[in-house]
Amino acid sequence: MNALALRTPLGNTEAHQGAAAKQALSIVCFSGEWDKLFAAFTIANGALAMGKDVHVFITFWATAAFDAPQGSKPSLMERVRRWFLRPGPDAAPLSKLNFFGFGRALVSMFMKKHGVESLPTLIDEAKQLGVHLYYCDMSMRLLGYQPKNFPLGERDTLCGVATFLRVTEKCQQTLFI
Repeated sequence: MNALALRTPLGNTEAHQGAAAKQALSIVCFSGEWDKLFAAFTIANGALAMGKDVHVFITFWATAAFDAPQGSKPSLMERVRRWFLRPGPDAAPLSKLNFFGFGRALVSMFMKKHGVESLPTLIDEAKQLGVHLYYCDMSMRLLGYQPKNFPLGERDTLCGVATFLRVTEKCQQTLFI
């Protein structure tokens, strides 16, 4: 069952809505490893399904998972970075037992067998449920990312850490993944 299906049953009770209306969760996604991104967005979708506001700060190595290269010819720096930090969530390696991508393929096979959603699906569901994504401007500049490669939705922001810290002041929990 996905998070979109869970939201309706949990959100229908008045007691739940009243308690959850003021609750918020912030997640700092620092790691670009697949299993950590998967955990972050599984938690985000669970919190969103409970009616919480969820704010995710994408920084450093996690930035690669959200890179969506556009049509222009990449610079030498961009080509080198993409060689080491493959763009997109499907390219993220496992933190342990990656074995040049074989471990990741094995995990994907098990997920499909057991009906577990993929990382891109979890990210898309989080966006549909209203997650707020904050892309770290400093990380993007340091690692040579182009803002045009990060299509910002209506709840997405390119910002610095101070902006995200102001947001987290309203959150009851902050996770660093």
